[in-house]
Amino acid sequence: MKSSYPRTITIVAVVFIACILFLAAVNLYVGIRLRNELIAQDQNTIISVATLCGLFMRTNQTDPGLFFQLKNIHRAFEFDHMIISDTSGSRHFDSHVLKPQYMPMHQTIDFSNEFERMPGEDELVRRGSTFLYRSSQPAFYFYASYSSSYLATYDVLFRWHLFYITFSLFFIGFLGIFLIRNLFMPMRYVTRLAKDLGVETHKEDFVSETFSEIFKKMKVREQTLVEFSAYIAHEFRNSIGAISGLARLVEKGKKGATEIVKECKTMEQLINRLLEYSKPLDMVQGEFDIADLLATSIERSRPPKYVTIQKKIDLQRSRFIGDHGLLVMALANLLKNSYEAIEDKGIVAISASVVNDHLVITVTDTGKGLDAKEMERIFTPFYSGKANGMGLGLAYVSRVIELHNGRIQVESTPGKGTTFTIRLPQ
Repeated sequence: MKSSYPRTITIVAVVFIACILFLAAVNLYVGIRLRNELIAQDQNTIISVATLCGLFMRTNQTDPGLFFQLKNIHRAFEFDHMIISDTSGSRHFDSHVLKPQYMPMHQTIDFSNEFERMPGEDELVRRGSTFLYRSSQPAFYFYASYSSSYLATYDVLFRWHLFYITFSLFFIGFLGIFLIRNLFMPMRYVTRLAKDLGVETHKEDFVSETFSEIFKKMKVREQTLVEFSAYIAHEFRNSIGAISGLARLVEKGKKGATEIVKECKTMEQLINRLLEYSKPLDMVQGEFDIADLLATSIERSRPPKYVTIQKKIDLQRSRFIGDHGLLVMALANLLKNSYEAIEDKGIVAISASVVNDHLVITVTDTGKGLDAKEMERIFTPFYSGKANGMGLGLAYVSRVIELHNGRIQVESTPGKGTTFTIRLPQ
């Protein structure tokens, strides 16, 4: 079954928002991966420098130039502060000390005040742009404050990046809700109105075509209301005139009061039929057999003897969900209309099939047919080609079909017959 155009637009909007969220998630994922790579690169740099310092310390432990070699390493890697101490906390090197003789060997340093935990052997811990590495061979702590690291520079950008993504998502979410609410609310209203009027909405040119068809339908309803008023006024004027004339004849003793009662009953029948047509149809959905629907409709229509009924059922599924009672009344009215179109002997064929997930019921007669003007107004209330007809039968059929979100079409050739095609969604 084809989806409506507003539903398609809604799906496109949801997919568009989902794509934006997906791109934001990918952006965030790439940012996190880049941050992790920068952390790993800084960690590798610290470990490499610590390993190099350990190598110098193993080979040059008694060399007085060791201090200056470590000082050169500190300058080469642009550390803000670099400290090397043994595992007990005694300093062997501090970049803030200018000369080795000034090294405060008697002062120990406690790194645990700055880090949440101390590292194990050959392990690196980090807090912001400050690193602490414990070497096992030889055993020492390597401390480095590295504000010019990739991570220190990127962390500021990364925080702004997170802020930007978060703000963008909130803004897009708010904008999406605002647009859907303010753009789709009128569209939903138009869709409901189109559905009530029986206008199809699964069209690419939804706005122009739908509004055009709604306008036409409303003009038809306005014309129907005018015709309804004119019809009521005409019928009531005729009846009141007849009653007035009969009352004068009764007053003169030329007619009996039974004639007035008869005319009043005629008016009552007219009012009852109008009330029956104008009252809302309450749809009670249920599952029923399609073959039973056709059989019951034929029986309810009471086909005359001069009409031959031909029935054909070609279904992939025999069950249908809808209002069995309303559909029986609609098909019975449609069959009666076909019987009345046959002046002498003729055939009325009714068939049911499933085409593109739609239940298709056709009623074809070999009657007198319809011209183009009659086909245009055949489902309009109070339009009838019969002298005594009220024009409510086919209008009722159209109401029932539209209530089931279906469509009814008519094809006719004057002098050869008429075919009504009903399509009901499964």
